[in-house]
Amino acid sequence: MRHVRATFGTRWKMGQRPICALVLALNALGAHASDTQPNREAAVVRFGPTTGLVVESEGAQIDLHGYAWARAQSLTRVSDETDVDFSIPVGRLFTNGHLLDHRLGFFGQVEFAGSSTRLLDLFAEWRFTEAARLRIGQFRTPYSRAFITPLTNLELPSRGLVIDRFGLGRDTGLMLSGDLRSKRFHYDLAIVNGATVNDRNGNRDSPSAIARTEFRFGEVVPYDQAPSLSRQNPLGATIGLGGAFSWRAVKTAAGTTSHEQLGNLAADVAVMWGPTSLRAEGFWRSAHGSPRVANAFGAYGQAGIFVVPRTLEVGGRAGWLSDGPDQQSYEAFLTAYARSGSTSFGHHLKLTLAYRFDTAGPQGIDRRDRHAALVQTQIFF
Repeated sequence: MRHVRATFGTRWKMGQRPICALVLALNALGAHASDTQPNREAAVVRFGPTTGLVVESEGAQIDLHGYAWARAQSLTRVSDETDVDFSIPVGRLFTNGHLLDHRLGFFGQVEFAGSSTRLLDLFAEWRFTEAARLRIGQFRTPYSRAFITPLTNLELPSRGLVIDRFGLGRDTGLMLSGDLRSKRFHYDLAIVNGATVNDRNGNRDSPSAIARTEFRFGEVVPYDQAPSLSRQNPLGATIGLGGAFSWRAVKTAAGTTSHEQLGNLAADVAVMWGPTSLRAEGFWRSAHGSPRVANAFGAYGQAGIFVVPRTLEVGGRAGWLSDGPDQQSYEAFLTAYARSGSTSFGHHLKLTLAYRFDTAGPQGIDRRDRHAALVQTQIFF
């Protein structure tokens, strides 16, 4: 007999609001910049469901946005145990913009959903030229194309099994980026402290080096998994290559200290062709002096197509990884994007139906296959 365990309620906790202080400080900077240029126009404030709150003056702009996911999910294991869960897994505010005539950019993002409020991103970026931009702060590391893609612009309700295992996450440090040859070539070079996001007790004496390049053909493929929402008949492709190396001290179960060396390589491809988008990524990780698997591999492929332009999209993703036990993940989705007459709200208001099947190898910790079905709404202003 099937046993069903259901939990209700949202996992939402409002804590301190560091983003408020950030917005006030940025507004003060904008006001100061305006005071030093008496001939410039006064600031203009506007708000819209797809633009968020915008404060703009000549040479400076500050935007404030928010988004949330409301999710209902059913998770079934082969033991006939089913969990039904209603939650708000994501509830975020972020601010971004520029000062000094686009020379100084900034970004800050806070997560309010979950057990505590967390600062996810906070960085400033000085733009020397189109070919050289220097970022300092806490940010998403430039290793995986899927991880660089904003959460709001995903086709599926997560980045998937493979990215969850091989993505390098957020970290604090500096990054040099730029576009060359009319944006046909892009590069990112980062040095981060290796302690990951908000980890005050992490090991900061062993920084990680991360690099990624993109070769672009045709139109530049945006970091948006549904590019035809904002483009008419897009056509372009991107090939990306990435690498990362870290050397850090780790404590063994016996209480001694050893030095772990991790090498990472990644390759990705993204294609947009009218209503169709395709992407795939592959990863390899080598570990020495570490309890991790010596050589781990992972790859996935994902596709989506609009069956009704800018309104209804269907697609799926298949992933595989070998990091100890082999695992596979298969997903399918159908997303409806809200419209008002001839205007599509795109990622700002969408409803996603998704199914996911994960296998577990015989040596896996869980040792059970899992089926998940969910309904999720995204609201983004």
